[in-house]
Amino acid sequence: MRARTEGKHFGEPLVWLAAAVCLWAGQTAWAQGPAASTEARGRTGSRGLRAGAEIPPEKIQELYRKILSDWSAGQTDQAPDELIELETAVAVDTDARTHRILLKEEQAVIHQVGGADLEALVPIAVLHHEAYRRLLERGGRGHALAMVHTRNMAKDLALLYSEQSGSEGAKLVASRLLTSLGGLLLQSAQQLPAAEMFQKGIELDGRNIAALLALSTVYEKNAQAETAVKLLRQALEIEPANAEGRLRLALNLKRLDQDVEARKLLAGLVADKEPSWVTPLAYQELARLDGSNKKGAAEAEKVLRQGIERFPDDLRLRIQLAAVLDRRGAPGEATALIEKALAKSTPREAGASRYLYNAVRADEFAPTRTFLDENSKSRLQVLAQALSAPPAETTGTGVAP
Repeated sequence: MRARTEGKHFGEPLVWLAAAVCLWAGQTAWAQGPAASTEARGRTGSRGLRAGAEIPPEKIQELYRKILSDWSAGQTDQAPDELIELETAVAVDTDARTHRILLKEEQAVIHQVGGADLEALVPIAVLHHEAYRRLLERGGRGHALAMVHTRNMAKDLALLYSEQSGSEGAKLVASRLLTSLGGLLLQSAQQLPAAEMFQKGIELDGRNIAALLALSTVYEKNAQAETAVKLLRQALEIEPANAEGRLRLALNLKRLDQDVEARKLLAGLVADKEPSWVTPLAYQELARLDGSNKKGAAEAEKVLRQGIERFPDDLRLRIQLAAVLDRRGAPGEATALIEKALAKSTPREAGASRYLYNAVRADEFAPTRTFLDENSKSRLQVLAQALSAPPAETTGTGVAP
């Protein structure tokens, strides 16, 4: 069932990420050792399934069909947990054979359902996506194999749907699902597989802003500024006013010593009438550019004072201004500025612009997931009808088992 895609990568192949990821991102943080798998054995879920217990193939298919039926009936809270229970019961970390069993039986059901109506693959893919999200949220201790399985099911179903359909709409759905999976991987610090998801998402839809920004961030964090710039320019061709894209482009251009364009971008950001989390950081970076030499210190001071006027609670702007004042021979004013800032408020780093720039923010992939939810819900009735279709109706559909 695994779909295949081909396409060019930006810059060097993603292989270069592997070494950096192992050191920087802790790629296997989600996986637990044999002890964790043993600990998970013997637990019984709401359907009476025990991890590691032998479940006959026909029973796996029966349970999987029931879960799909619950999902198609709108039981969005219950069905993903049922899927988690089934897959963690069958796929045991200490026995790779169990994954093959699970995959075979789920594919058999999908072959029939997808053969009856290809559109039914969309809500099934979203169901596996949701199960993976919940497993990550819960830590997935002892269930690494099941986590990888359900993530790959979501990915492969999306790619299969896109390939079998061939429509632009199908490509959009698949691109968004891969992007959302990439976002979940980023949240668990799995940079390399996240980058691969974003790359595939862009290949399917070159106008996918969320994937372009996210992939550029991965390259940026791994000191690949040139490739990050290419991706960011592509994003801004589509959405020129995107504040985050403009900020990231400016900072990556600065790393490449292209200060003139970087300054222009930052000046445009601080001039925006509608501020966002990006704006204070733009003030900071513009002042750093101007204050890199003694000649520009006065301009840096001017920029920082303007920034403080707009964002009086931003501690970093005050600290940066104090540093500029100290270099300009006004240590007394610098000290007074810091003391006043510290006395006025407690720093809140979690809401600071620089923190948000470096964090995986909750809002980054929210529109993507809303898009997926809407597309899944619109096809739930299709899934219900496909589940009730007799096996004979699936003949010759071209949906590979």
